[in-house]
Amino acid sequence: MSITTIVSFIKVTDSNGNVQDLYQNAKRDDFGALDNGSGSYVKNPNNYITFNGENYYYLPFVYQGAAKNRSGDNLEAQLVLANNALAMNRAREAVSNKWHIEVSVCVANPSTLSPERTLTIDNWLASSLSYDPTTVEVLLSSAIDAVGSNAPNRVLTTFMVGALPTSGQMQNR
Repeated sequence: MSITTIVSFIKVTDSNGNVQDLYQNAKRDDFGALDNGSGSYVKNPNNYITFNGENYYYLPFVYQGAAKNRSGDNLEAQLVLANNALAMNRAREAVSNKWHIEVSVCVANPSTLSPERTLTIDNWLASSLSYDPTTVEVLLSSAIDAVGSNAPNRVLTTFMVGALPTSGQMQNR
């Protein structure tokens, strides 16, 4: 039997691209080791995982993947956090300022929790939040809404794809 360890990394940036938060949901702070001199636990300073050259600190969250909404024009996902003052304030700030959230899901080494292979990278906008006594749920939506916004057209060039046909007719024989 093999074990596959999955780690999610969230990178929160403001509308100017400034990084606000870096979190991962695998390596928690275990308060380190018992200090024999004082009899109390010494905080472990290595409670982060380095991913793409940045240190991601622990935050307990669940990333629930992309699904189409009822009208089919938008993709949505959720970040579910424990309801505490930190999570509530940061979630409220992210939604009110329309911060961008990049979620990377990786396969990690089970013993070191260091990422070995990236499975997906999704880019979202924090669009709304809801909460109950135990959880805070941040609704993530795609950056471009098919009803309210227009996506820039993509023009294929010879440099990008090679030789292009000179007519509008293409056949595969």
